[in-house]
Amino acid sequence: MRARRGESLADVLYRAGVDMDTPCNGDGICGKCLVCVEYPSNTRPTPHKDISHDQHEAGIRLACQLTPKTDMTVRLLSGYTEEAHRILEGDQDPDFFSCESGGEGAVAGRRHLPVMESENRISPAVRVFLEGDRYFCRYEDGATEEMKKFRKGKAAMGLAIDLGTTTLVATLVSLKTGREISTTSSLNPQIRYGHDVVRRIQYASTPEGLEEMSLAIREGLNYLIDEICEESNITAEEILDVVIGGNTVMLQIAAGIDPAPLGEVPFTVGIESGRAYPVSTFGLAVHPGARIYVPPVLHAYVGADISAGLLVCPEFFSKEVNTLFIDVGTNGEIGVSANGRFLMSSTAAGPAFEGMGISSGMRARIGAVEAANVNGPDIEIYTIGNAPASGICGSGIIDLTAALFKTGVIDASGRMKRPADADALPGTMAGRIGEKDGAAAFHVSDDVWFTQEDVRQVQLAKSAIRAAIDILLAEAGIGPEKLENIVLAGGFGYSLRPQNLEIIGFIPPGTAEKVSFAGNTSRIGCVMMLKSVQFRRFLEEKMKQVRHVSIETRPDFMEKYVEEMEFPADVDRN
Repeated sequence: MRARRGESLADVLYRAGVDMDTPCNGDGICGKCLVCVEYPSNTRPTPHKDISHDQHEAGIRLACQLTPKTDMTVRLLSGYTEEAHRILEGDQDPDFFSCESGGEGAVAGRRHLPVMESENRISPAVRVFLEGDRYFCRYEDGATEEMKKFRKGKAAMGLAIDLGTTTLVATLVSLKTGREISTTSSLNPQIRYGHDVVRRIQYASTPEGLEEMSLAIREGLNYLIDEICEESNITAEEILDVVIGGNTVMLQIAAGIDPAPLGEVPFTVGIESGRAYPVSTFGLAVHPGARIYVPPVLHAYVGADISAGLLVCPEFFSKEVNTLFIDVGTNGEIGVSANGRFLMSSTAAGPAFEGMGISSGMRARIGAVEAANVNGPDIEIYTIGNAPASGICGSGIIDLTAALFKTGVIDASGRMKRPADADALPGTMAGRIGEKDGAAAFHVSDDVWFTQEDVRQVQLAKSAIRAAIDILLAEAGIGPEKLENIVLAGGFGYSLRPQNLEIIGFIPPGTAEKVSFAGNTSRIGCVMMLKSVQFRRFLEEKMKQVRHVSIETRPDFMEKYVEEMEFPADVDRN
């Protein structure tokens, strides 16, 4: 692979197909992009707290801090295999989550949310019909009456896209039968510009940066389209309709719209939503006459992915049912429906629940600790694929925090016991308490640790979410005991137990039994809007009734944020 002038080794590897974790955006802070170079004496050092003297001598370097000047041979460390970077994405599989409490995976007490039915009626936004000996398609989104030629003998297909900050997911759907043909996913190629939307707004705020990032996401989406077409034995020209859900920043960058106004008050949204665009707007390699529908966008930080997801939570729009909707990511979106009010807000939760900003954090892939269970005097650990533990993903972080709190390793303030204080712990727990970089840490497995600083990151993330929940409930005029449903969206909930969310104070006390896991609601909602155009009209009308609540500037937000930082001492830990 030939390096470009001034390009870092991390960028070179990325172009070679190696997706490295770089949550610090290449600033040399996080230490996630370690590689081993041959002939280290010829390679300058990249100092970092995670690189010991011996490791430096052995050739360990930070890829983001190396700029190749001459030919260089690099060995990737374990964990950068193709299998390890498989994206574990999709929706809940009830069979997978059928294990008993305490068994392998340790997932119990889960509820799965039923999806709004389309009355078994397929009424897509594009219809293919025969006129003479030629096929045409007519779009019913109100944007055009023009008929586009469609070759005889081809299938009419639709594509649902979830344009996530971290992950891209695409599902191919038959517009004739409504059947889901195939789903595929990949990392969002923009992660090399930063893991959060703020960094990406900054990078794309110049014409050059916007062009570069727009091209990156379009290439990533077109790669998925090529892959899904090959898997399904169709051509890209058979894709006539696309529904794309995503946060507002991702949508604007993909469409080539300057995202800078999204990063400063009054957070002006530049993309029109609840409408369809020509395919050229997003540069997708599908039928040139295809239309791309963008679901309603409520706010700069409550995007089309959230509105699409609300289709999977139909009770949210009911005036008879009190519902809490939570979509957890670096930016957490929270909605409350109660007393005839439909409220939505967002808060900067940080990347902890996505495995980032955690010492041994990683995304949900093979080898990630996804669950932990207190079993008598010890804590049992479960990994994705039953592989040796190589890090901890979001669900594992929640489980570990709850388990350590239940066993007394951490107290209500979040303080973790040090080795000198661990003698009173049960069973073998005392032997698992140690120190890492001078701070208390719990030994998970091999080189995987959960540290005092990790606990603090969890506290910061969960208190932001919980403060938003408390404020929205108060705004709606109800207490948590009046909630009838709590819907948790996204891959974050795949291996979670609701009891642990309550134990750490992520959700209000006494509400664990009300939690349902809805999977990737953005993807599911986009599929629904491909199958039936009525869902688009339904969502456009209903989202007019939703009010955005800005919470960060409210004086009670900081009070709630600080108040919810501690773990609830009076919660049932059994």
